[in-house]
This record gives sequence, structure tokens and C-alpha cells, in this order.
Amino acid sequence: MRTAKVGRIVLGVIVALVASCGGGGSGPSAPSALSYPSPQTYITGAAITPLNPSVQGPVTSYSVSPTLPTGITINSTSGQISGTPTTPRAKGTYTITAHGPGGSTAFGLSIAVLPAAPTGLSYPSPQTYVARTPITALAPAVTGLVTKYSASPALPAGLSLDPASGQITGTPTSASVLTDYTITASNVSGSTSFTFSLEVIAVNVTPGAISRLIASGTPVTITLTIVPVDFVFSGTLVATASDTNGVFAPAVTVVPSNGGYTLALTVSTRIVPGHYTSNVNLKLCSDPGCTAPQAVPSVAVPFDIYVLSASSAWPGNHLTALNSWTGVPDWTMYQANAAHTGYVPVQVDPNLFSTRWQGPPVEQGDPYYPYPNTLTTSNGQLFIASGNLLYAYKEFDASAVWQYDFRGLPFPSSNPPSVASGVVYVAAGQQSSTYLFAFNTVDGSLVFKSPMSSQWEYYLAPAIGAQGIYTNAGTYGGIYGFQPAGQQLFFTPLTQTSKWTPVVDANKVYAYTGDALKVLDPATGLVQSSIADPAYMNYVYEIGGSAVLGAPGSVFAANYANSVIDGGAVGNSLLHFNVAQNSIDWRIAGNFPSTPAYDAGVLYVANDNPLQLEARAEADGSLLWAWVPPQSGDVGFKSEVLLTKSMIFLSTNLAIYGIDTTTHRTVWSYPMVGRLALSQNGILYIEGSGLLTAINVK
Repeated sequence: MRTAKVGRIVLGVIVALVASCGGGGSGPSAPSALSYPSPQTYITGAAITPLNPSVQGPVTSYSVSPTLPTGITINSTSGQISGTPTTPRAKGTYTITAHGPGGSTAFGLSIAVLPAAPTGLSYPSPQTYVARTPITALAPAVTGLVTKYSASPALPAGLSLDPASGQITGTPTSASVLTDYTITASNVSGSTSFTFSLEVIAVNVTPGAISRLIASGTPVTITLTIVPVDFVFSGTLVATASDTNGVFAPAVTVVPSNGGYTLALTVSTRIVPGHYTSNVNLKLCSDPGCTAPQAVPSVAVPFDIYVLSASSAWPGNHLTALNSWTGVPDWTMYQANAAHTGYVPVQVDPNLFSTRWQGPPVEQGDPYYPYPNTLTTSNGQLFIASGNLLYAYKEFDASAVWQYDFRGLPFPSSNPPSVASGVVYVAAGQQSSTYLFAFNTVDGSLVFKSPMSSQWEYYLAPAIGAQGIYTNAGTYGGIYGFQPAGQQLFFTPLTQTSKWTPVVDANKVYAYTGDALKVLDPATGLVQSSIADPAYMNYVYEIGGSAVLGAPGSVFAANYANSVIDGGAVGNSLLHFNVAQNSIDWRIAGNFPSTPAYDAGVLYVANDNPLQLEARAEADGSLLWAWVPPQSGDVGFKSEVLLTKSMIFLSTNLAIYGIDTTTHRTVWSYPMVGRLALSQNGILYIEGSGLLTAINVK
């Protein structure tokens, strides 16, 4: 029994010893407190500083989830993280786990991998672009990831830099001198820059667009000025024209002018009537064969052209606001003014012309005279006698203001009006019912009705001077003078002729009756001097126009009605009267059908034989230049000459033509025949058989 007890004691001691030595059932301990320096930001391509873990307890291995960014690895034994990241990675959390014999511990490591700053940026440089021509996209060369491109200074107008791709695209709008532009490519890590040079060269074309009304079959010339900007043309500038509809003839005349060139384009005579809108492409070369393009190889000019025939539809009304020329008088009398010069001192541009309206029908005042009565304008109204009626219309839209009917006279007739100081003057009636009428321009009320005498005659519009109103009349020919209030100043008998009107200056009244030019006192009608034309023959007892005043003491005249005698075979003469010397200074034989125009020492006169508009020197009548109507069917002139600073207007039997006063070329035409007037509001009136036509010229 003692032996068993001792055994139990020994076993208990052993168990106690074992327990005291840790040999109970708890097992090995787990690692803990794992950590890494965090967060971490790395750059692609740059080796990272190795990261070593901090941990407590035994660790047998390390693992990570998810996989670390490409190029970075973890040592599974030591837990060290090292390497060189190769791919950008957004900021993320990577769970590192330390494994030990007794368990594991984990740590969330924050890592972001940023791209390396871009390097090696470049563009092809320098670059020369052409204004108004799309460029070929210019792309950058660069190493590395770029998130944004920027430029300094801003690129030329019309060019843009794509901030994402770095491409330069667009169409430069204007010339720009050679300039350095710095392009910067950047990302979150840094940037790289490149400076390249760019210039935009251009040709300035004036006008920038072409607009024209053209009578079909007319080789109208359209002039453009082309000036190189920030470069010079090489060799000899040669140009050709082309467009999709063949509106323009290919040949272009090029003439150097004022640092640039004047290009003359011609509208083809083969183009059929219609409305054409497109671009005319001007190819610019440096040799006649056009094998060597200029630095600016071409330029496109937009155009809007109506080619019209006599039967074409009306192109439409353009009722622009009335806006008068400053300091320019209205068309108040025959041939614009009391000197009958037919001159309006303005510059007009055919690119600005447009059809304004077609108004009421115009009838001939004289059944034996090929033209209708002339009209006059004042303060936004126009006045015209048609049939036996006098009308006042608004210039704006041809709406009627008032009218007066002469058919109450025993022998009614109407003649063209003149206007001054708010009063319209008209010589009307025949035989015992011949009067000078005066009407209020606003409402047509009768101001006065002063009697005159006549036979079966017609007159041109009265001439208005500082002291009175003057008109031809008289039973056997003569001239009347009236005060502005209607009292008769005088009647002076003259050779019997009709269809003329006197000319007036500040001190004298001039009456040309074919046989002589008589100079009269404006208050008494007393003939102060007379210059006879011994060659005159009174075939038809008509003049068909008026004398024209030139420089002081200078008067031009012709017996225009004689130009039609025997189909033009007789002809007539253009005369220059020297009033101071009481002589005819020079005489030009021809076939002059209508009153010429005058300005600054030059007389512009239509001649039917030879058929041409002639510019003649006032001093001696010498021919300075001539313009020939361009169509084969043009056989005679049908209007007086209307003159401006830049253009001359004249009607033939086919069309109204506009002739440039400098180049002497046809620059505008309209398929209508008739007399002409140009108002202070910039409206050209064509008084033909049919509707009165108004053309905007400003």
C-alpha cells in the first residue's frame, strides 16, 4: 500500500514540473503589430527606396493582396518591398500579411504610382502657313505620358492646340509675323517644353467679296487688289481664275500697283442668265506656265452675281434705309444741275449695287421723241411727268405721294419737272394753254400757274438759278424767265427750236438754239452776247438736249437732234464756245446724240459715229480716251451721260453700262434701255419704256 501512494506522489510532481515549464496545451505565439511607412507615392521608371516591415513575433513568410503595381515586388521571406514601377497606378491599398507559426498579422499599405514627367517634346519647326487656308494637323513628338498641353503666347487666330493630344489644327484667319511659341506638355509629375516658330502669310484681297449685276453677253471686268502680307511674291505674279459654273474667264490681267497687284477678271460672255453664288479660285504662280506656285498658291474670293437678260425675272426688292450722301446735291434739274454737267461728286462701288424696286410705268412725254421725260429728286421724293400727269413718289418704295392732271387744259401735255426749295416747276400745255406750273413738293398744292405761249412743242426741264426759273417756249421760239413766286421776268425771242433748256450760272443765262449761243441777263433777258455757228442747219427745229457749262466762260453744245437725220448720215458737231472771246474755240465732227457730262476739264460725250464714249480735253477737244460698247448688237447711245468720280453710266440700245473712270473698262451693266438720274440717296434711276427701275448704288 505504501508503494502505490509513493507512485502517485511522483506522478503529481512530474505533472507539476511540466506545467511550470509551459508544457501545457497553448502552442507557438502569432506575429503582431505589422507596419510599413505609408502612404507611398512612386514615379514610373524610378527605383523605389526599399520598404522593410516592422513586426513583432516570429514570421515565417509575407504575402500581399492585390498584386503590387507592376515592377514592385515583396520578398516573401523578409517582407521587403522593392523594385522599379513601370506602370502608373492610381492610389490603392495593398494588404501585406505576415505569417508565423502561431498565426498572422496584416497591414494596409497605401501606394500610388505616378507617371514620369514627359520629356523630349518637339514639333516640326519652323512652320509657314497661309491665311484662310486649312493647315495640315501638326502633331507633337514626346516621351512619356502627357495629360495636358498648353501654348504661350496664344497661337494665331484660327489655330488651336488640342490640350489632350497636343495637335495644332485650324485655319489661320489673318497674317502673323514669324513668332516663337512655347508648347508645354505636362502631367502630375512635371512638364517639358518646346519652342517652335510659326508665321502666317497672307494676301489681302480687296474687295473681300464680289457682287454684281450684269447684262447677259457683257464682258464685265471685275477688279481686285491683291497685296502680299509679310512676304513678297517671287518672280512675276501670274494668276488664273476658275469657278464651278464657269462664270469667270480663265485669263486674268495682272498689273503691279501700290505694293501689290491689280487683278482684272472678266465675266464670261457665254454664261447663261441666272443667279450664281460660289467662290472664284485665283491660282497664283510665279511663271507663265504656272508650274511654280507662289508661297500663297491660291486665294478664294466669294461672289454673288446676277446675269440678267431683258426677259429675266426681277431679282427682288432691296428696300434699304435711305441715307443721303453728305454734301452731295440732289438730282434737281435736267442733267442734275443748272450747269447740266450730269456730274455727281461721289465714289460708287459696283459691288454694292442692288435692285431696289421697279415702280410705276413711265410713258413718253413726246410721241416723236425716243425717251420718256426725265425725273428729278429732292428730300426723299422723286418727281416725273408721265403722259399728261405729274407724279410725286417716295424714293423709298415708289409709293405715290400725290399727282396732278394736266388733261384739264385745252391742249394738254406734260414736260419734265425741276425742283428747288420745296417747289416743283413744270412747263406744260401747248398753244394758248401753255403755262409754267409750280407745285408744293409735300402735298402737290398749286403754288402758281404763269401763262406762256407756244406752238406744238415739248421742252426739257426748266433751269433754276438764283434769280429765277427759265424755260424755252414762245410761239415762234424763245426763252421765258420767271421769279420764284411766279411773276414773269422776261420773254426773249430766239430762233424757233424745241426740246432744249437753258443753262444758268451765278451771273448769266445761256441759251443754245443751234444757230447760236446767246448769253442773257438773268433778270431782264437782255442778250449780252451772241456766238453764231455758221455751219448750223435747222433740219428738225429741235435741239434734243442742252448746252453744258465747263470752266468759267466755257460752254459745250451740239445740235443733238440732227444726229438722227438720214439715219445718222448727216451727223453733227460738238462745239466749244469761249464766252470771254465770243468765239468757237474748237469743233469736233461726229454723230453726238445726247447731252455730255463734264468735270474738271474733261468732257464725256457719246458719239454714234464712231460708236464710242469719248473723253475730250476742254482746252482743245483732243481725245483723251475712248470706250466702245462691248456687245455686237450695240448700235447707238440712248441716254445722256451720267458721271461720278469713279464711274460713268450710259445707255445703248441694249443695256445700261457702267464704265470705270480710271481703267475705262465696263464694270457693271443692266439689261434695260433708258435715261438716267442719280439721287442724293444713292439711287440710280433708269427711265425706260415700261416700269421705272431703281438701283441702289450705295
